[in-house]
Amino acid sequence: MQIKKLSMMLLGVLSCAALLNGCGSSSKEGSASLNNVATVGDTVCVQCHSAVTDPLTNESIVTQYQQNSPHDQVGLGCESCHGGGAQHNGVGPIPYPSPDANRCAACHDGTQTFTVAGVATVAPSTNSNTAFATSNHVEGTPSHTSGLCVRCHTHEGAVLSNQSGFTGEIASGTIGTTTYPGVLDNASYGPPVWGNGYTAFKCETCHQHGGGFRTIKGRDNNGNLVLWNPSKSGKTDQFNLCTSCHNLYNYNQTRVIGSNTAASGTLKYEHNTRWNRNILSTHKEKGMKSLLTLPFANMTSAADSSNTWITGYVIRMTNTTDPFYKGPCFDCHGHEAKTNTGSAAPTAANATIHTDWAQAGHAGGLLTAKYTAAAGNLRTAAEMDAVTQAYVDTNTNSWSHYNWDSTQKTDGTDDRGSCQKCHTATGLSNYLDSPTTYNAANNNFSHLMDWNIKGGSKRQNELLYCWGCHQDAGTGKLRNPGAITTSEYTYNSAAIQFPDVSKSNVCVVCHSGRGNVDSMKASRGTRWGSKYHHAPAAATLFSSRTHMGYEFTGADYTNKSFFEHDKIGTADAAGTGSNGPCAACHMSGSSHTYNVLTDDGTAIRSQALCNVCHTTYPITKAILDEQKAGYEEAGAIATALAANTITNHIGVDITTNYANTTLVPIDYFGAAQNSFLPADEPGGFAHNRYYVKRLLFDSIDFLTNGALTGSIAIDANTYPNAAVWFGAPAGTTGTYTATRP
Repeated sequence: MQIKKLSMMLLGVLSCAALLNGCGSSSKEGSASLNNVATVGDTVCVQCHSAVTDPLTNESIVTQYQQNSPHDQVGLGCESCHGGGAQHNGVGPIPYPSPDANRCAACHDGTQTFTVAGVATVAPSTNSNTAFATSNHVEGTPSHTSGLCVRCHTHEGAVLSNQSGFTGEIASGTIGTTTYPGVLDNASYGPPVWGNGYTAFKCETCHQHGGGFRTIKGRDNNGNLVLWNPSKSGKTDQFNLCTSCHNLYNYNQTRVIGSNTAASGTLKYEHNTRWNRNILSTHKEKGMKSLLTLPFANMTSAADSSNTWITGYVIRMTNTTDPFYKGPCFDCHGHEAKTNTGSAAPTAANATIHTDWAQAGHAGGLLTAKYTAAAGNLRTAAEMDAVTQAYVDTNTNSWSHYNWDSTQKTDGTDDRGSCQKCHTATGLSNYLDSPTTYNAANNNFSHLMDWNIKGGSKRQNELLYCWGCHQDAGTGKLRNPGAITTSEYTYNSAAIQFPDVSKSNVCVVCHSGRGNVDSMKASRGTRWGSKYHHAPAAATLFSSRTHMGYEFTGADYTNKSFFEHDKIGTADAAGTGSNGPCAACHMSGSSHTYNVLTDDGTAIRSQALCNVCHTTYPITKAILDEQKAGYEEAGAIATALAANTITNHIGVDITTNYANTTLVPIDYFGAAQNSFLPADEPGGFAHNRYYVKRLLFDSIDFLTNGALTGSIAIDANTYPNAAVWFGAPAGTTGTYTATRP
């Protein structure tokens, strides 16, 4: 009787606790956090929950968890997501009964360290809690709730299709001696039957219980149910999951799915006339080498060692040495799933980081080439061929100019290894992760077709992909090299240390140039070109440290007292942010066009930033245009003098005789070097106006007079903008005599 009475009292207490606290909250006395509830271990959880099934697939949630959950490890377990179960006992509270994206982000922030299976592990960061809810995966579904469209446009259709093998090519056909079943238009395979209404994509569309990927099935050429395995990994990985809708290969990577012409050798994709929905049009993976019969540039035609056609973004199917590798898709995409790559260039309002980047210099303008090839939006297989083959390949393109991934020549000496830090995403990412230990010999390009450390790929080159600068494309977290010290050149034999400019440190690495005044005096090189190399914007900006241009002995190149462009985005320039000068000016609003001007070219993107300092002398687009025109014309005068098309003081074409130290003394060589400024540093007039103006003035002066006289004569009829840039009133004609700025 006593026992029965005690049992009834205990039951009453438990019932009261459940009513007060609910199943999803903790009633632990003295607990300051839901995370402080004691754990009981997976064995206890499984005892009760093994009979619980996924409401859509009827699979056991414990089976799903034990199948591939990344949390099914010592140190994690069920309670790493659901919270401690000490008060649960099947009926009581559990801290997180239905953990959502915010619960995932609590651990997956890219910084916290956990001990997993005895190893200190940092949970990779996620943007699922901030971006997924507004992604196209959510906002774009359920958009089609009938026919085969339910396969990828509804949560239920996607999950059930993955379970039943309803994915792959849309039309049956024979290529060579093999007949492919055409899964999506074969009624015997699907679409799956579902009668309870369709809903939008959610976390559970891709992730099963425990956070692992849902198993995806496909159909082999005989119609048998098999693992969907286009990555050839033998498991459901990120690539296999994403390409179950965004098809690129068939079930076993023996054919490319792309909806091109019959001559291409591709199978048909569902959206077979929409190039922007066929990822083959913009993505290339090394396995395509023998699967495409059309000459898809770098896919089937081996380029020579001088340049490589780039027809698509390289896919890193597996990791090699990148500690922040997130998978082949998450290399550039996170849970935001919203690239907005339409059939034509997006308006400013519809542009995304992805479309900005893909049309910008860091991507070689590849997407622009695709838009050009798709002009007219014909939606035909022939257009698919044209877009798929569209490429970037010019001698002025930073990414295709040479076979950059050839680290060594056949004899083991350096080929392009010294260039890889800035002309490949692999080289840059490795450098940013560890500048002091970086070694180009460790750059692994095995994700490129036929790559070898000696000779490279010759079929594929990299662009500067998201993962080149970022640890995480989804969250936008940058790699962090710290303040940069140049390794390419010194000044007075001392290393050049750039200031720590926060996020702009990433930019400084490749925009610090490869030489300076000391480099010019030490060696003239084996070809005519600038010693400071291309796009040395940071070197110009921080000229007081780098001495980037050829500075004549005795001349003053000290920055003006009012010069503060090198302080933008730092604590020394209040109101300009904290991301450093490069990001502050070129990434206003997180734009990845890197353009200072708006898309229509009528205004300055960062006008508000300029206005912080430029109060009495406002900077406008018109002023920038005026400065740019003067800078370029001053460069044209210096270039003509260097080539002796405007007779210089020694009457020698320095551009062809530069190596002859007798004909061309060092100051003439240096003056001619400064003529490269407008071409190699096109933004110099804005980055450090007085520095580049003095360099060009002194060069024109010396090439004309054989000495620095402090005075130059400019033909204002031929070079009116240069005359104004050097101080002439607007409208000046005839010869204008300028004095040193």
